[in-house]
Amino acid sequence: MRTVMRNPFLSGVHVILGGAFLWAGVAGADVASDRPAALLVVPKVVYNTDPRYSPNLKPSDTEIQITNVSEEPIKVKCFYVNANAHCSNNPLSVCYTNADCQQFGLGGLCFAGWIETDFEFTLSPNQPIVWRAGEGLTNLPLADTGQNEGSIPAVSEDPFRGELKCIAVGPDDEPVDRNDLKGEATIVAASADGIDARAYNAIGIQALPDANNGDNTLVIGGEDDPEYNGCPAVVIVDHFYDDAVEPIDGDILKSHLTCVPCSQNFEFQTVALFPTTLQFLLFNEFEQRFSASRPLRCWAEWELCSIDQKWDRPIGNFDPEFNSCQRSIFSAFVSGTLTGQFRVRGVDDGSDEHGNGVLCVLEEFFRTTESLSSIRSSTAANTHQIGERSDTDFWEMP
Repeated sequence: MRTVMRNPFLSGVHVILGGAFLWAGVAGADVASDRPAALLVVPKVVYNTDPRYSPNLKPSDTEIQITNVSEEPIKVKCFYVNANAHCSNNPLSVCYTNADCQQFGLGGLCFAGWIETDFEFTLSPNQPIVWRAGEGLTNLPLADTGQNEGSIPAVSEDPFRGELKCIAVGPDDEPVDRNDLKGEATIVAASADGIDARAYNAIGIQALPDANNGDNTLVIGGEDDPEYNGCPAVVIVDHFYDDAVEPIDGDILKSHLTCVPCSQNFEFQTVALFPTTLQFLLFNEFEQRFSASRPLRCWAEWELCSIDQKWDRPIGNFDPEFNSCQRSIFSAFVSGTLTGQFRVRGVDDGSDEHGNGVLCVLEEFFRTTESLSSIRSSTAANTHQIGERSDTDFWEMP
């Protein structure tokens, strides 16, 4: 289990591709996973008691920690975003693809739906708080002394796939420019065969000093009176190619990329009404370049090799030959190298109501055989980020 992954096998990639990616004078992104911030984004939160919904066939939960790093109490307002899709012919059934709905009758379609659940709590100075997504936290530590207030609900559904976003607010629930919050998430998969845990840092968006007007529209980046640093211009991901064989232990790799939009409307939940086209620019260790694109709405988790082929794996399907990853540009069979690096950016659509920024996190699953059900361990990693978007992203609070 690691919070920030540094892969020794990618050192060769950095040397070979240094000229391609690291231009002199390119500014680092102001959105970071290693500094306190006023806005926190936890891109992947999962909970399931049915192992079919987990890549490693184990019931899973997400342990979330948020810490107040300041010497003063702070109030935090958070939003779970439930990204589950449901079958049109069985609305209580969660689905990933239309094929998941065929068991309930012909013509069933898998409809996306995004529902937010908001909650708030107050943290005392230098106070961390930890909870499990599947359980919540009804009674906060030190609540009887008045140092902590509020409660944290469990996620709204089992299974649950989605994200968590949190905002530093004042006693009146108005946003404040206090960069006092840090967060971590650990996805824990447990069964009789053992426990597998993978962790990453929450992504922090820093508030600009004396820029917040306290209203319910949070202005993230851009040129017109921003209240927070802008989302990154480019997200950079170092990775093993799918089906690459890791040279030390001989494990076969499979990676998942989870992405969320920087813009979110928690009041009307209209983020699903606009797609953001994500462009992927991929380089292998020979500096050969490939490209792909995939639309993103509210939340998405993709196997790397599915990105360019534009398919999603049905629930419980662990067939390694499904839609053959060997044809993908994210496959070791196509790239000819073990590792690579790709860049992700959202294509702006010119809207004044939302931006098209994106934030992502990577997971890697280590398999002992070609079977996708043979995962023995996993890791999660924060992505790298460069630059700042010139266009504005918005969070609309209720």
